[in-house]
This record gives sequence, structure tokens and C-alpha cells, in this order.
Amino acid sequence: MYTRYFGFDEKPFTLTPNPKFIFLSKHHKEAFAHLLYGINNHYGFIELIGEVGTGKTTVLRTLLAQLQDENHRSALIFNPCLSGVELLRSINHEFGLDHASGYANELIEILNRFLLAENAEGRTVVLVIDEAQNLQPEVLEQIRLISNLETENDKLIQIILAGQPELKTLLDRPELRQLNQRIAVRYRLRPMSMSETRAYIRHRMEVAGSSGGVSFSYFGIRWIYLYTRGVPRMINILCDRALLIAYGDERRTIGAGIVTRAIREILNIPRGQAVSWAGLAVVLLVLLGTAAFIVSGGRIPLVPSLSKPAPAATNAVNSTRQTPGSPPASPAATGNQPQQAEQMAAATAPIRRELETMDYQQVSIQAFNALAQGWGARPVRKFGGEMTIPEAITALAARRNLQVTPYSGSIENIVALGLPFLAETTVRNPQGQPYCLAVTAQQGASMDIVPTVGPRSQLDRTTLSALSSGRFYLIWQNHNQIPVTLDIGERRFEIRALQRLLKQAGYYNDAIDGAYNTITATAVTAFQRAQGIRADRTVGAVTVAALTRFETGRGVPKLKEN
Repeated sequence: MYTRYFGFDEKPFTLTPNPKFIFLSKHHKEAFAHLLYGINNHYGFIELIGEVGTGKTTVLRTLLAQLQDENHRSALIFNPCLSGVELLRSINHEFGLDHASGYANELIEILNRFLLAENAEGRTVVLVIDEAQNLQPEVLEQIRLISNLETENDKLIQIILAGQPELKTLLDRPELRQLNQRIAVRYRLRPMSMSETRAYIRHRMEVAGSSGGVSFSYFGIRWIYLYTRGVPRMINILCDRALLIAYGDERRTIGAGIVTRAIREILNIPRGQAVSWAGLAVVLLVLLGTAAFIVSGGRIPLVPSLSKPAPAATNAVNSTRQTPGSPPASPAATGNQPQQAEQMAAATAPIRRELETMDYQQVSIQAFNALAQGWGARPVRKFGGEMTIPEAITALAARRNLQVTPYSGSIENIVALGLPFLAETTVRNPQGQPYCLAVTAQQGASMDIVPTVGPRSQLDRTTLSALSSGRFYLIWQNHNQIPVTLDIGERRFEIRALQRLLKQAGYYNDAIDGAYNTITATAVTAFQRAQGIRADRTVGAVTVAALTRFETGRGVPKLKEN
């Protein structure tokens, strides 16, 4: 309903788990690291606990995507309300084994043969049981018996028990102490911080194709965080309702007032009825305590300002597309010259026809490999599922410790970042998926592309601009684990790397002390303005990616060698 009005391609705050919206907070990354650590060291049992809506499923999905390669075999059980035999049958079924027997000993024997065969091939078998707090004690005992399948030197299966806090209470029962003692790796997933909540909201809006049609004020985000306490599912519910209210009121800034109305609607509190939330006065004092920030800066926009669009908001091809609420573009601004348009259409027509005849999956794999190999990552040999962009490339990148960062703007904007990139074209396959070309190097006005299109291994910048949809993807590696969202006053070891790269880029001359102070934030915004990135003192993934080209001693691919 409101997507078109605000300029989104789709709703940004749905509750369905869409992999392209994946956002890993600090705690999500720590949980992911704990799970991988337990699996890689063959500890046998691993426990992941988190409250409802904190993102356990997000972590598990990211993990399973990482494990879908030639070195692992994984299975997910998400309906644990089963008997012991039913659980064994489900496990065998998920691994593609015979599961017809109704006897536990026969099912375990089949599973054991499979585990021994996989172990002989050097593969790690991982079983993930979600919502494990719903398991009956006798079923958990059956799982313990499965863990007894081992060789003299190694556990044959790694079992992850994921669930709500009630799982810990269940495992603390005396009759389950043998199982509880075997859990070597445990992690409790916490909600997101205030800064991560802000970054999460911005991330989902950008992935949904935000074009500047709506923004959240500082007080609006603060109020969202205080109500949801950083729980992703609650943030989605509240932000979706707030956008709907703003659409009905024809408002393009979502402040505390709209968020309060959204909370009232969610709680079904009629207008005019007093809200008796405990601690409301304290919350208001906290908000009022940040008033000085508003005096100096107003709001923190999540998308480029409507009145002052960022350099990345324009596109040489789609320059006639208007930001919602903006005045119509003049003929001079749109470059609406029939002769020029006809010449460009004639120049790109053969390339479009050639692309349409090429195998979509192979084009996507070759383009991805061209960028991934530049960072030293292993190439994709084959892809079993449906190749979609950016969902598939995000999953492929995650397995190779790479990141995919979407970027909207013009060819000039993306080239200015100095890194190879994927350029989404306006040519689509029969399923509506856009073809993407990897731009690997710049030679004057010519750009090297992968794969070749007919006889062309290069396109001039004007032709590439005409083919582009205005959406690009950076595939890169955050070698130093620099946080992409930071608040003034934070002190972290990784900030040293940020300061070092800013210094090498010529924008920072202060101490390398790991403190994100005003001097460091000013250097960040100065670098962003110079690169045509929307100035944002919280840093952002595009900024960190652009800074990687100043890294020395690492194999960082560059669009143009100095």
C-alpha cells in the first residue's frame, strides 16, 4: 500500500525471513562465530538460546548457508514436537536416508553407517534442532544417545540445540544432567543496541530500494528502540505500522508522535485513553536529555534528504525518475533529446540482444567469480538452486567470508569508490531477474567486463551507463572487521583500523587510539563527501568498503591501479 508512495520496491519490514534482508548485529556475529567454533572443533553439542524475536532463525539460516559446501552435510529439524522414533525418522529423512522403519535401533544403525561414510570422506555432519525447548525429556535422551555415535578420535555428528530461555530450564533438570554436561559451547543471543537498531532500520529500507521518500527522526528511532528493546521482530512490526500511519497522514518524516500512535494501535489503546506504561516519565526524561543533539543537527535521516539529494541519488540513464514529492524535472535536466536517445538505443541494442541469448545462471556465476577471486576467495563451481540477485550472491559471498553491499547511483558514483563491482542491467531473463556484469578494471573511458558479451570484453562508460539500472553491488571483504555502525564515544580495537585507513587516505592525522571521537567522525564525513557517499557519522558499509582500497599488505583488488 505505502511502498509506491515512499518509493520502495517492496515492503522493508515484513516478518517473513527473506535472506536478502539479513542484518547481523554484533551479537548475531558472535553467536555465528560460537556455532562455527563448536562445529569446526567437533565438540558434539552446542547450545544457542535467545528470546522470541531476537534473531535465532537468522543466525541458523546464515550458518546453514555457510555449511552448504563439499565439506559439510547439514540437516534442520524445526518441528521438535515428536517422539523419539519420530525424531530419528525425521533426521534420517533430512539426510536422505531410509526412514521407513519404526524401530529406533534400526534407524540409528542406518544413521551410524551414514556418519561413518561421511567421516571417511572428511565431511562434518551437522544436525540443527530449532525450538528445542519443546522437546520432551525422553526425546532429549534419545538425542544424547545419537551423540554416542563416534570413533576413537572424533564425534561423528555435531548437534546444535537452539531455543528460547525455557531450553536452559529444561536442560537443568536432574534427569538430563548427562546431556547438559556434554554441551561444550553455549551462547545466549541478546537484543540489538540503539546504534544497531538505527543501522538495522536503515539497512532494511535501503535493501527495499529506498529512494529518499521517507526518513525516521532521531526521536522516532529512539522511541522505537525504547519500546522494542532492540528485538528485530518487534522493530519490524512497529516500523511497518509507523510507515502505514505516515502514508495515511501524507507525512514523509516519522517522528516520536507517529511512533507513539503506532504503539497505541499495536497495543489496541484507543485515542484519548491514558497510557499507563511503567517508566514512561523516565523514558521522556531520557529523550529530553538528547535535545541538545536536535539543536545541533535536527534528525538523523536514514535515506538521502529530499531537499538536498546526495551525489549517489542520480542516474545517467534513469534521470527522469523523480523522488517522491520532488518537482518535475525540466527537459534540459532529463537530457530528453530524441536524436541522442536514438543513438544510444542503437548502440546498446546488439548488447541487449546478445545478453538475452546467454545462460542467466552462467552469466551470474562468472560475474560473481570474477569479483570473488579478486579477494582470494574460491570460485563457484556450480549452484544447485535458483540463481537470484542479490539473494544468491549474498549466500555465496557469506560462505567465502565476503560481503555484498548494494549501492544505488550513477556509473560515475560507483566508479569513484575505486573497487570492482557488479552492475545490474535493465536486461532481464524470462523470470524477470536482471542480468549483472562484473566490472573488474578501468582503462581510461573503457571498463573491463565479465563475462564477455559477444566479442566485447570492454564497454565504454557511456554505454555501460545506458545499460545500467542504477543499482550496483560491491562484493568485498572487511579484513579488519571494522564496525559499519558506530556512535560517538565508542572505543573498540577495530576502530584503530578505521583510523589507520583514514590516515592512509589523507583524512585523519590524530592518534590511532581506537576511540570513535568527534575528530574521527569528522574524518569519516570528509572522506564520504570526497567519494560522493552520503555523509553519515555512523560510517556505513559503503564507506568501509571504499576505505579498503587504502589497505597495504593485503590483496585488495582495485578498479584502477595507481
